Amino acid sequence: MILKSLLRRGLSYRIAIPAKLCLTMKLVTLLLMATFTQVTAVGYSQKISMEKKNISIEAAFAAIESQTEYLFLYDKLDLPSTQLVSINLKNATIDQALNQLFADLPLSYKVFKKNIVIKKKEMTKAQTHAKPEQNPAILQSISGKVSDEKGEALPGVNIVVKGTSKGATTNIAGEYQIDLTETGSILVFSYVGYLTQEIEAGSRTTLDVTLKTDDKALEEVVVVGYGTQKKSDLTGSISSIKAEDLKRLPTTSFDQAIQGRAAGVQVTQGSSAPGGRVSIRIRGGNSLSSGNEPLYVIDGYPITAGGTAGGNGAGQNPLASINPSDIASMEILKDASATAIYGSRGANGVVLITTKRGKAGKTSVTYDGYYGVQKVIKKLDMMNAREFATLVNEARANDGVATPAYPNSADLYNFPDPSTLGEGVDYQDEIFRTAAIQNHTLSISGGNENTKIAVSGSYFDQKGVLKNSDFKRASIRANIDTKLSKNIMFSTNLTASKVWGNNGRSEGDGGGNANTVNAALIMPATVPIFQQDGTYTRLNPTPGGSTVHNPVPIVLFQKDFQNIDRILGTMAFTWNIITDLSLKVSLGTDMSTASRETYEPRQTVNGFNANGRASQSSRRSVSYLNENILSYNKSFDKHQFNAVAGYTLQMDRDQQFSAFSSNFLTDLYGPDNLDAGAAFTAPDSYKNQSQLVSFLGRVNYTFNNKYLISLTGRSDGSSKFGANNKWAFFPSVAVGYKLSEESFIQSIEAISNLKVRASYGKTGNQNISNYQSLARLGVYNYDLSGALVSGLAPANIANPDLRWETTATTDFGIDLDLFGNRLNFVADYYYKKTTDLLWNISIPQTSGFASIFRNIGSLQNKGLELSLGGEIFTGDFKWNSQANWSMNRNKVLAIPGYTPTTQGELSGHLKVTGSWLAPGLPVGVWNLLKYDGVFQDQAQFDAGPRSASNDKLGDARFIDRSGNGSINLAEDRMIVGDPNPDFIFGWSNNFSYKGFDLSVYMQGTYGNDILNIQRAESNVSGPWGNQRKQMLDRWTPTNTNTDVPRARVTVNPLLVQSSWLIEDGSFLRVKTASLGYTFKPSKGISSCRVYVSGQNLLTFTKYTGFDPEVNSPGNSNLQLGVDYNAYPAARTFLVGVNVGF
Repeated sequence: MILKSLLRRGLSYRIAIPAKLCLTMKLVTLLLMATFTQVTAVGYSQKISMEKKNISIEAAFAAIESQTEYLFLYDKLDLPSTQLVSINLKNATIDQALNQLFADLPLSYKVFKKNIVIKKKEMTKAQTHAKPEQNPAILQSISGKVSDEKGEALPGVNIVVKGTSKGATTNIAGEYQIDLTETGSILVFSYVGYLTQEIEAGSRTTLDVTLKTDDKALEEVVVVGYGTQKKSDLTGSISSIKAEDLKRLPTTSFDQAIQGRAAGVQVTQGSSAPGGRVSIRIRGGNSLSSGNEPLYVIDGYPITAGGTAGGNGAGQNPLASINPSDIASMEILKDASATAIYGSRGANGVVLITTKRGKAGKTSVTYDGYYGVQKVIKKLDMMNAREFATLVNEARANDGVATPAYPNSADLYNFPDPSTLGEGVDYQDEIFRTAAIQNHTLSISGGNENTKIAVSGSYFDQKGVLKNSDFKRASIRANIDTKLSKNIMFSTNLTASKVWGNNGRSEGDGGGNANTVNAALIMPATVPIFQQDGTYTRLNPTPGGSTVHNPVPIVLFQKDFQNIDRILGTMAFTWNIITDLSLKVSLGTDMSTASRETYEPRQTVNGFNANGRASQSSRRSVSYLNENILSYNKSFDKHQFNAVAGYTLQMDRDQQFSAFSSNFLTDLYGPDNLDAGAAFTAPDSYKNQSQLVSFLGRVNYTFNNKYLISLTGRSDGSSKFGANNKWAFFPSVAVGYKLSEESFIQSIEAISNLKVRASYGKTGNQNISNYQSLARLGVYNYDLSGALVSGLAPANIANPDLRWETTATTDFGIDLDLFGNRLNFVADYYYKKTTDLLWNISIPQTSGFASIFRNIGSLQNKGLELSLGGEIFTGDFKWNSQANWSMNRNKVLAIPGYTPTTQGELSGHLKVTGSWLAPGLPVGVWNLLKYDGVFQDQAQFDAGPRSASNDKLGDARFIDRSGNGSINLAEDRMIVGDPNPDFIFGWSNNFSYKGFDLSVYMQGTYGNDILNIQRAESNVSGPWGNQRKQMLDRWTPTNTNTDVPRARVTVNPLLVQSSWLIEDGSFLRVKTASLGYTFKPSKGISSCRVYVSGQNLLTFTKYTGFDPEVNSPGNSNLQLGVDYNAYPAARTFLVGVNVGF
C-alpha cells in the first residue's frame, strides 16, 4: 500500500503518464508486493534450529541468515572451496551456532552489530615462532572484556601470549580469561576488521581492551568492469565514491555529485538551472569533434546520456532521470588498465554505478527526506537609475549626440537632470525568487535464503531561483535476486522514472534579449515595468542602437516545458557451472521518450516580432543489450587467477520529430495548435540506428600475494565506421608490486601497505553521429518554371576508411597506507596520446564538396593526481579527512592540412568569436587583442598606437604585437586566455562526537580563465543597455588613473574582441556543510538522524560574474570556460531526516 500510495501521489502531479509506462509501473508494484509477502512471511526467530549435512560453507551462511537478522560478509576467495560442513542446532543462540560452525574451519569471524565478517585465519608472528609447551606452573590469571570504540562487546577476538601458542577467544559478551606461565608476558589482541594491539600483562589480573576499527579490512572489494576485485590487488587507477558522500549533497543528477570527489575528474556546470546539464572530463578531453564525456554503466548496463527533445534553447540533463538516492557506490575508471575492457567506448573514462540491493534478514524500511530554500548566490552590481542617466548624458556629450527635447514621453532616454532620479527598477529582483527544494525517498529491503529484494520510490521537486523554472522527478526502482536452484541465480534490475519541468531561458546569445538573465541585466533601471496604458514597457532602439526587451513578461509568460519518461531494466541468469566457473547471461533495455513544447507570446521579444511563436518536438531512444560473461576464479598455493571472457551485442535506435509555427491570431492557442499559426515551418524528422558487437577478455594473476599482472583486451565491431575499418582491438597490460610484502618493508612499522603499479593500453572513441562514413542524400529545393520543387542530391562524400579515434595511455601509480591504515596516499602520473582524430578537412572544389570527415591529427593529455586521507582522530571524537589534487596539461600535436583559425562565433550581434585551434596550443584558448588600458593622458595618446580614427583620450588601448604602429585584429591578436586550470582540488572533512556529526566539503580550481561575454554588453561604458557599477570608474578628465574606457554612444568594436572580456576564473568554494544528530535506537525505530545542511555557502574568487563554476556551451569540445548569461547558481539551506524501521 505504501508503494501504491507513492505512485498515486508522486506520478499524477498535473501530468499524463503514458499508458505503457503506467502499465509497467503497476506490474512492477504488484510483483514487489507479492515478493514482499513471501519475504516477510519468513519472519525472524531469536533461536536457530536446523539440521544440515555436508553442505557448502556459503549454504550454511545462507541458512543462518534466513533465521536471524545477521548478515555474513566475506570474500569468496577466502573460503575453502571443497570443504563441507554439517550443522545440528535446536533452539540455539547465534553464539552457539557460530561456535559449532567455525569449530573446524580455517576461518575467523567477527560480529559487528548485525554483520558477521569472515576472514581467513593467518598465523601471527607469535604463533609462527611459538615454543613448545611443557605445562609449566600458572603464575597469574588475567580476565577482562574486549569492546569496540563505541563500547560494544566484541565476541570472537583472538588473544595470544606473544612467543607462545597459548591463547583464548572472547565469548558472545566479549569476555575472556587466560592463564600466564611467565612473567613479562605480552598479550596480542587481534580481530578481523580491527587493528591488532599488543599489551604487556604486568602484574594485573584484569585487563579491558578497546580495539580500534581497521576500515580497510571492510573495504577490500571494489567494482570493476564486468566483475569485482580486491582493492589491494588493483593494478589500474580507480576512484571510489560512497553512498554516504552522495547523501550530503542535494543534487538533481548523480554526475553533479562527482564534482571534486575524485582526483583527475573535472566537473563543470553547464547550467545551474534545475535539471541543468553537466560536463565531465576525466583526465582532460581526448577529442576535437567526437564526444568527450565518459561512459556510464549502471548495474552493468552501458548507457548513453539519453535523449532530450529539440527546441529553442538548452534542455534538461538527461542523466537527471536517474535518482541519486538509489546509488550504493560509484567507481571512476581512469587509466587504460581499468577502461580497456570497454574498448571503443573507454577512451574518456568510465563511471560504474552500483545501485542498492536487498539483504537477507529482517525487512527494513527507511525514509530519507529533506526540505529547503534556495536563493541566488549573488546579484550583479548594476547601475541605478541616477547613475545610468548620468552615463547616457555623458556618452552623448562625448560623441556629440544631441539630447532630445524635454518633455518627450516616447523617449525614455531623456534625462535633463539625472540627480532627480532615484534607484529605479531592480530588474534582477523581478526575475529572481526564493525557491523551494524537497526530496522524499522511501526504501524497503529484505529477503531470505532464496530471495532478496530492494525497492524504492522517490519524488524530487526543485523550483528554480529564476521564476517560472522548475524540475521534478518521480521514480521507482526494484532490484531482485532469486535463487532458482542450487547453481542458478536470477536477478533483475528495473528503474522507471519521469522527469518534467519548465526550462528557464538563460544560456546563449542575448541578441534580441530573448535571454531572460541578459534582459534583466541590460534593461535600464530608469525604465518602468509598465507603460501608462498598462502594457509592458519595451525599448526599440536604445541610443546605442540595440533592442532591449522587458525581462518580466519573458520570465512570467514564456513557456518551455520538457518531459522525459525512461525505463532502464535488465534481467540476468548466473549459472555456477562448477565451484570456480560461472556463466552470466543478461538481457536489458534502456528506453526513453522525451517531449518538449515551447510558446513565446506577444509580450516576449521573439513572440512580439513573430506574433507568437510555438514549437513541438519529440524524441524516442531505445537500446537493447545482450551480454554473455564467463568468469573463472581459482586459488591454490601461492597462485590466484581471475579471468573474464565474454560476448556482447548492443543496438541503439533513435528517432525525432519537430515542428515550428508562428504568426498566431491569439496567444490562447499556446503550443497545442500549431496549425493555427499563419507561418508554418515544414516539420523535421529523422530516424537512425547503430550496432556494436564485442568480444572481451581479462586475466588477473597474483603470485604470493606480492606480484600482480593484468591483461585485458576487447575487440569491437561498430556500424558507425567505414567498410574498411569496422573492427578494432583495444588491449592493455598492467603490473603491480606489493613492496609491503617484502621483509625489508615489513620491518618499517609505519608502513601498512605499499604498492607500485604501471599500466599501458589503448582505448577508442566511437561517440560520433551515425552514417558519417557513407555517402548520403540530402533534400534540396529548387525553382522549376516558377514553382518550388524538392529533390535529392548528394550531401557528403563517402569515406570507407573512417575509423576510431584511438587513445594510448601510460600510467604509473603508487598506493601507500601508513600507521595501521590510518593514513592513505595515492599518486598517479599519466600520459595520453590520441591519434586518428576525426575532423572535417577542406578538399578541392573539383570533388563537388567543401570538406570530408576524416581521421587526421593528434593531441595529448598528461598530468599528475594526488589523493591523501585518513583518520586523524578516533575514539569519542572522530575526524576523517580526504583531499585530492590534480593537474592536466592538454595540447594539440598536429592537424595536417588544417589552417589555424577561430572556431565559430559565440555571439552573432556582438561579433564575439570562439576559441582558437592550432597545433602546439591547448584546446579552448582565446586568440584576441591584448587590452592595454586607456589613453590616460596626451603623451600616451600621441605615442599610440590608436585603433580608430576617432579615438580620443579615455578610449581603449591595445598591444601592437606587429609593431607596425596600427591596431589590426589579424596582425595583432595573441593568446590572451586559457580555460584549462593549472590544477583542481577537493577537500572533505567529517567530524563526529557521540551522536553529533559535522561534514564540510570544499573544492575549487586555480589558473583557469573565463570568457565573460556578458561584459560585452554591460561593461563597455555605453548606453547599449544598463551597465555594471564598475563603469562608474570610467575615464573622465578628472578621473584619469583608470583602465575603464570613457563613456561613448558608439563603442569601439575591437573592445569585445580583446582580453577585456577575459577574467580569472580561479575559485575556492565551501560546497557543502552538514550538521546532524543521530538518536539511539528505540522500539520500532532502528535509526534516526536529523540534520541541517547548506550548499554553495562561501565562494572566494576574483571573478565578477554570477558564478565561476560555469560553461555556457555545455559539452562543447572546443568552447570551454565561456559564461554567456549563464543561469546563476543558488545557495541552498535545508533540513532533513533519515529514519529506519
